[in-house]
Amino acid sequence: MGQFIAKLSTVALLGLAVLPALGLTQAAQAASPEPAVLAHIPVGDLDLSRPDQARLLKARIDTAAAVVCDARIQAERLDRWSAKACLIDVRDEVQSKLSAPQLRALRSVGG
Repeated sequence: MGQFIAKLSTVALLGLAVLPALGLTQAAQAASPEPAVLAHIPVGDLDLSRPDQARLLKARIDTAAAVVCDARIQAERLDRWSAKACLIDVRDEVQSKLSAPQLRALRSVGG
């Protein structure tokens, strides 16, 4: 009976030793989120007082939003509603970074 208890204690102790290692691997996986997809939208080369140039800015924003959201759709398997919300979020984020004159020019062409 003494040997049985000793073997059982050894197995239990080894099992307890493995648990923290499993927890560490799970924590490492949880701590490394998917990298954010960033977009660079150049505006310095545009004369936004011209409507055609403002439309070009709108097209650049739409293209960047599509690239960012397509990456999120693939990575996170977004449904149609979430994909649409992603596009709106990206456009809102870009507009929040524009200066007042840039924003007026963008809005003048429906952006």
